[in-house]
Amino acid sequence: MFDYPAMIKLWKLMPVVCLTASITFCQQPALQTPSTNQAPSAAEEPADQVDIGALAKETEQIDQRMGKMGMFWWTPIEFWEQSAIKQGISPGQARRQFQPLREYNVFIIGIGDLGGMGIDWQPLDVIRRNVSLRDQAGNIYHPLENVSPQVESFVEILKPVLKSMLGQFGEGVQIVFFPVKDKMGKVLADPFRASEFSLLVAELMGPKTSTYTWRLPISALLPPKYCPVGKERVEANWKYCPWHGNKLDTESTPPALPGSASTSK
Repeated sequence: MFDYPAMIKLWKLMPVVCLTASITFCQQPALQTPSTNQAPSAAEEPADQVDIGALAKETEQIDQRMGKMGMFWWTPIEFWEQSAIKQGISPGQARRQFQPLREYNVFIIGIGDLGGMGIDWQPLDVIRRNVSLRDQAGNIYHPLENVSPQVESFVEILKPVLKSMLGQFGEGVQIVFFPVKDKMGKVLADPFRASEFSLLVAELMGPKTSTYTWRLPISALLPPKYCPVGKERVEANWKYCPWHGNKLDTESTPPALPGSASTSK
């Protein structure tokens, strides 16, 4: 009989597995590739002490229905860099090593049919034929047929680690690459700026196309943001406070501690 809780536990181990893969990759000689993407500015640097678990939770989506299981994880470059940094790799080395990934939007996807003995996972070619990315303007992007040799090397490291640590589950999930830039030449999914994009899955999760949307920016990568009315902490991509209804700005300064002196005159 299919054990759904056990499957979710395995999926929740994915960030840990990717931590292991990131360290292994960083131990390889750095393979640089010409990049059209500049290093992030100071305003686009991840917040200090990024919570990898929170980042993973904010960028993954899980769906189960009609005898189907779908797991969709957008892994921005910041996830891989921060994973390596958490394990003692210097920020500079992490950025150099994962620079080739800045040319792609990287998704880890698992789609399968539930059965009495487990999940019958869809192979990579089937997934690639049936998924596409849609940007905020409605433009559609299909998975890339080819990636750079540097990124192929990354996949060759990640896939065996997934299989070794997660068994059949790790073998069943696939790595899919999309363009990093939209049709206007701008970054399609910038985790530091307000926008949204969607992964479209045709038929594999049911007879119709299923849509999974990510709304940006990613709170886990930014300084805390607070409601100016009640001082509650809010998500970075919220435009209005759900408790007070007021519009939220970009202010990220923590609220003053009780009893602290006011600086106003």
